[in-house]
Amino acid sequence: MEGSTRKMVTVRSALLVSNRLHTAMELRLDSPVAPDKPVVLSPISPGTFLPVPLNLTKWRLQARPPSHGLLFCRPPVHWVVAGNDGDVSAGQRECLALPGSNSPPFRFCVAVENLGFPNSNSDEGLSRKSKSKVTSFPLAGHLIHLLPTMTICNLLPCDLSYYIKGTSTTGVIGPGQKSFLQSADLTKDIELGILLDNFPSCKEVLVPVHTAGIGSSGGSNIASGGGGSSLVDVRRSGYSLGLRLQDTAHRSLTLIVHLAFPVEGVLHAAICASYWLINKTGIPLIFRQENSSADAAGQFEEHEMARSLTPLVFSYSDRDLPSLCTMRVGRGYHPNGSPGWCQAFSMEGGSGVRAVQVVQPGNRPGLVYNIGIDVRKGRGRYRHTLLVTFAPRYLLDNRSSETLLFSQREFIPPELSSALPPGCLSTLPGASAVFHWPRVDFEQLLSVRLADRLNYSWSGAFQLAHNASFCISMRNQEGGCYFLRVEITLRRATYHVVLMDTSQLPPPFRLDNLAEVPVVFWQRGVTDPCLRSEVKPLTSLPFAPDEPTLPPFITCEVKGSGSSEATVNMDRFGESQQLYYENYIYVASTHTFSGSYAAGSPVDLSNSELVMDVLPRSATVVLRRKEAGKRSQLWRLTGDGFLRHEGSSVPEAPRAGQTGRIRSMEGRRSGTSPGLGLDITGTMPGPEGSSEPLIIRSPDHRRRATQTWTFKDGQLSCGLTGLVVQVQGGVEGLHEGAQLELAPTRRGVDAGIGVAAEQAFHNQKMRKGSGALLLQIVPDGPTRVLQVTDMKQGRPSRTGPVTTQTLRSTENDKELPVDTDIEVYVKMAGGVGISLIGGVCDSTEELAFFCLRGVHVHFKPTSAGAHSLEVNVADVQVDNQLLNASQEVVLSVAASTSASPRRNTRSEPQPALQLCAVKASSTSPLTDIFKRLMVSVRKLTVNLEERFLLKLLQFFGYGRVEDALEYVGEGVVELCRNEPHGADSNRFYFELLKLNIPGVRLSFYTASKLPTDLQMLKGALGIPFVRFEDAAVELRPYMRAHPYETADNLFNDILKHYREEFLGQAVNILGSVDFLGNPVGLLTDVSEGVTSLLRHGNVGGLIRQVTHGVSDSTAKVAGSLSAGLGLTMDQRHQSEREQIHSQAVRTGDHLVAGVYGLAHGIVGGLTSVVTGTVEGMRSDSGLSGFVSSLSRGVVGTVTKPIAGALDFASEAARAVRDTTATSTQRHGARRVRHPRCPRDARGLLPPYSESAAEGQAALYSLTGGTSNEHFVAMERVNGYVVLISSIAVYFTRRGELEETESVFLQVPYSRLCQCLVARDRGKVYLMLVRQQATTGLASVTLSPPPRDTPMVRVNSESLAVKIAQEINYALSLYREQCDSLTTTGVLEATWDKLDLDE
Repeated sequence: MEGSTRKMVTVRSALLVSNRLHTAMELRLDSPVAPDKPVVLSPISPGTFLPVPLNLTKWRLQARPPSHGLLFCRPPVHWVVAGNDGDVSAGQRECLALPGSNSPPFRFCVAVENLGFPNSNSDEGLSRKSKSKVTSFPLAGHLIHLLPTMTICNLLPCDLSYYIKGTSTTGVIGPGQKSFLQSADLTKDIELGILLDNFPSCKEVLVPVHTAGIGSSGGSNIASGGGGSSLVDVRRSGYSLGLRLQDTAHRSLTLIVHLAFPVEGVLHAAICASYWLINKTGIPLIFRQENSSADAAGQFEEHEMARSLTPLVFSYSDRDLPSLCTMRVGRGYHPNGSPGWCQAFSMEGGSGVRAVQVVQPGNRPGLVYNIGIDVRKGRGRYRHTLLVTFAPRYLLDNRSSETLLFSQREFIPPELSSALPPGCLSTLPGASAVFHWPRVDFEQLLSVRLADRLNYSWSGAFQLAHNASFCISMRNQEGGCYFLRVEITLRRATYHVVLMDTSQLPPPFRLDNLAEVPVVFWQRGVTDPCLRSEVKPLTSLPFAPDEPTLPPFITCEVKGSGSSEATVNMDRFGESQQLYYENYIYVASTHTFSGSYAAGSPVDLSNSELVMDVLPRSATVVLRRKEAGKRSQLWRLTGDGFLRHEGSSVPEAPRAGQTGRIRSMEGRRSGTSPGLGLDITGTMPGPEGSSEPLIIRSPDHRRRATQTWTFKDGQLSCGLTGLVVQVQGGVEGLHEGAQLELAPTRRGVDAGIGVAAEQAFHNQKMRKGSGALLLQIVPDGPTRVLQVTDMKQGRPSRTGPVTTQTLRSTENDKELPVDTDIEVYVKMAGGVGISLIGGVCDSTEELAFFCLRGVHVHFKPTSAGAHSLEVNVADVQVDNQLLNASQEVVLSVAASTSASPRRNTRSEPQPALQLCAVKASSTSPLTDIFKRLMVSVRKLTVNLEERFLLKLLQFFGYGRVEDALEYVGEGVVELCRNEPHGADSNRFYFELLKLNIPGVRLSFYTASKLPTDLQMLKGALGIPFVRFEDAAVELRPYMRAHPYETADNLFNDILKHYREEFLGQAVNILGSVDFLGNPVGLLTDVSEGVTSLLRHGNVGGLIRQVTHGVSDSTAKVAGSLSAGLGLTMDQRHQSEREQIHSQAVRTGDHLVAGVYGLAHGIVGGLTSVVTGTVEGMRSDSGLSGFVSSLSRGVVGTVTKPIAGALDFASEAARAVRDTTATSTQRHGARRVRHPRCPRDARGLLPPYSESAAEGQAALYSLTGGTSNEHFVAMERVNGYVVLISSIAVYFTRRGELEETESVFLQVPYSRLCQCLVARDRGKVYLMLVRQQATTGLASVTLSPPPRDTPMVRVNSESLAVKIAQEINYALSLYREQCDSLTTTGVLEATWDKLDLDE
């Protein structure tokens, strides 16, 4: 079947030759009748196949490499030696040199595999092929493999030289490569030697001749019972040997030689090491075993000078010393220094860090290098090697558009200078650099600077030794800032520090000044005045903390004197502070500011801006031109009308919550002097019409009338009626320097303003605003905004991004209309189902079925670019769809037991899954903003099976093979480059992110036997699986406020949270394991029973709970002991035990299963000696096989009855447990539907059919899980069911499909000729024409064998025709399959797998 689902049929010979050698092979065929007329076929290239022509399949076959001066091999190849299906016969062949040629002999192995073609069960097929004549020669259906006799694979990171002692066989193999030894003779003992560069000697390893299973004849048939043996018997697991080498300094290195024998006469030798020490630090490192007096082998003078690019092959040389390693810096890296050994570390797994020191001469401080250590187990064929990577602890990656300088903060000069500090590191855009702290005795803080912009200062220092994401800022002399985003992540043992531009990212902080006064702010703890920033009125300014190590506390004040300070925490949203500032006034002459000409004035003083001023010594009040900030012109009008002169008062900063007016009034009441105020010269004004000059004097309550002032109707008047402030000399005296006086008021006629020009005065504020500001922290997506508003303006309603223009139009802004009015509401009461199907071709199977019931989805736009999503799922269930699953439901929602009946009588049950997401619009293309994302799940029950978990991991690609050499060839910079980063990744901001999974009731069930691929995946995991049930795991919700991270960082943080939660519940999980008897469950049952007794007086409940707990513990302990004893039994007996147990799990009849298990154990013990010996002799003939099988049989005589008794005790206790279980303790969840039938008759994936699924389940139960028999169709007839498979047709009683006894007629296709529809006396029958079973004499007769025709009645002719068509169609598919032949056999697939695993 091709990828386009097009079926391609290839017609060829059934005898195929596969060339697995490294050279082309030439084939020669000759007939036994005419050996002098051979036929030579074209050479077969390495790794290809060649079908033997049909007319030559019965001829003898010989092979040789062409153009090598060699004869064809002896003896010839006879494929008939593999007579039974799946048999493999192997033997060694040798091609000798032609006369006069000096070519060495060429040896190879020939393995003949019977592919089972034609099908040995198809008697009718054979009879059809042999009707015309009788023949005793079998038909060809074989695959002939040409294999190398010996293969050496180099699993070291360096070149390898090999030799076979006593022969001329030598060679060199590159890293990861392999060599075929064509001259190796496995009929003799082999002593294999391995040499490496600078390792001139070794102790050879001996491979005895009997290990490869080769006799002196040079070839034999590996048979069991006279035929060939199955591949399981042929492929041996092999063994490992240690090979000791010595370098030129006589230091020892031990390599591991793995020997494997896939078939007779074939030897695979894989050379590997226990450890690879991979140095990616950039500095030379020397290693040795802890407490050893010599360095590790393979290290010489050049390793002291520079880092070796090739990994160091390492092994512990002394078994008496600790299996720990230590390292130091090479002596040639710091010639004047003295390197010291670091603290010892283990190389068995995990990550760590070690400090390597170099002592400097004199009083110079020592150098320290922090080295990260990461230990990983190799994968695939490198799985026997531990890869120990030594990497720099810190890697600086410049992803910005600028050249950056890096330096430790202690070396940064205090003044801005172009000189580079010592230890400064420079990186170009897009470059990376390894970083080591110049001085570890100083604080380990790093600063950054722009190399090409000398007017920018160094950034604030930050730490590197923790995962973080933040912004740093660099300031220039003009007050501008340059932002960089810093991402620090720990990858393996290296902290990867990425610095990137922020042009497409929102700033971390912003100050929006909505007030009418300029505001100055700085980070608390920063004393440098250059790091203070000013924000002008009605503008905004983005910023980042100047010191990332300090908390984000921002201090604000109003620019100018007389302002208080207020500090806010930028991490606390909603926090508000009040900021006060002194708002002095000018007493201004209105006419000089109005621009109008005053009649009678000798000089035009319009726009001259004259204000009230005080002469320094005489305290006389005069008019002067306004000067900004001049203290002698500043006044403060208190709450009781006292006009205080600021120039004659001591400057005082306002306190929070207290304005100047209040302080002045309190000062006057307490008798303290608030300064000098406006008054007149005399005691009281003179007679009517007279005037008094104005001066300033101390406050006196007796002069309240002349010290109380108000601005009214454009004039400044005192407490005496009719007297106002005016200029001496009238309008003619209105000029700069004119003296002011208190005189009677008069109305100005010519001024045009209703008040005489010389009497018109008004107050002007020095600053705008009320003098009180409100500081508040509000979110604007990922940006935290500090909003500054005047308290008289009220709280701002705008929280969006602002500029100068938008700030000025804040009050007029309106919410943007919704760009669409589409609202989506989806309600699926029946729910949604998702089927997960894994495997390929014939091994396709449904793994899991996800069922979501009662799905309600509500999507609603809220504003332009924003929308909300609500999802409610009433019930969630995940089913294990493996046909041999003991636990049908993987995940289900636990029954709610805490609901109050009184409150929830009429309310709907809580949904199993709730999701609420509100997404806001974003102006940044790389930022997605969510107001909230909340996911809530009810308590779950999870039942995991080992087989299901491994198949699920296999489906998602876990455990795929990776080449260790590719990892070695990359430096740490390239490795980190390949990792995902946040420079161009989308980021997600959540005002609130919450995931709530309150608890999980977890169970895990181990498997006694796994397929080979799952065993390898389990080994790659490196986690021992332990069986446990009903472990109550309580989980705290994952909740974060205002995170701004990439998807990878968020996902990793969520995984870290729940990993820590599960580790915190390890006691509950460990207390639920079966081999301990589930003590936690026992205590829970007892405590619930005692509670029921104390609260409700329920004695029966106490007995029930205690009985349940004790029986559950008894069942688990007995089951664990029984499973342990099962490891000593033969495979057949263990399989039968598993079938009894699985039947009990499906039916729930544990007591019957216990009786069966006891009887099975007793019978097995009585017959163990006989059956064990016979089974052992079949798989391993000879004296050793007889002795080992006899010993296993004797052991089984004792262990099998004991295991049977334990099975009975376990099943009986389970029966008691299930009887005493309460409603909450019973797991009543069942599969939503039967497992899908993953393939139809054509091998394609069909739509789900309940009938097909039910038929597949029935077929699996009837056949005991035979994987090569597939479901085709099922039809229900009155009283019985017709079940049609790919091998046979079954007629079973209706209602008893899964019971073997229900089958009343079974017809295999190997005996079926055809299915017909017959009619007799008005009734319709299915007539199955089949061949009768024949004796041995029937095979020599020329007439066809007799036939019988069972007939089954059908109540409908149309149904009978349909069933007959389906049976005949399945029969034709069966015959087609019998006449089909795959290109590769089992041995071919095994060889491919061996190439990957070695």
